[in-house]
Amino acid sequence: MAYLHEESNLRIIHRDIKLSNILLEHDFTPRIADFGLARLFPEDKTHISTAIAGTLGYMAPEYVVRGKLTEKADVYSFGVLMIEVITGRRNNALSQDASSILQTVILRRK
Repeated sequence: MAYLHEESNLRIIHRDIKLSNILLEHDFTPRIADFGLARLFPEDKTHISTAIAGTLGYMAPEYVVRGKLTEKADVYSFGVLMIEVITGRRNNALSQDASSILQTVILRRK
């Protein structure tokens, strides 16, 4: 993600960082895949306004509410992905009968 946001000549926001979009090479080097929702991010902008796209449960709340896209949306998604890896649980934020891993993490912190 650092390469997409800072090191590439073009700033790219992926908009759909999740476990199924991370591929591992033979030496377990991770690679981000599926750039179907990606957007180019102009150097002179702090955010871009766009239609909401991505996978619910991985989208940053401020992006869902305001539709203003920044690199923070990818960072939030990556954070959810890391919580999934650490806890060994999938993020089932859309399931009616189960709490999401984000709710579990927040409740355990209190």
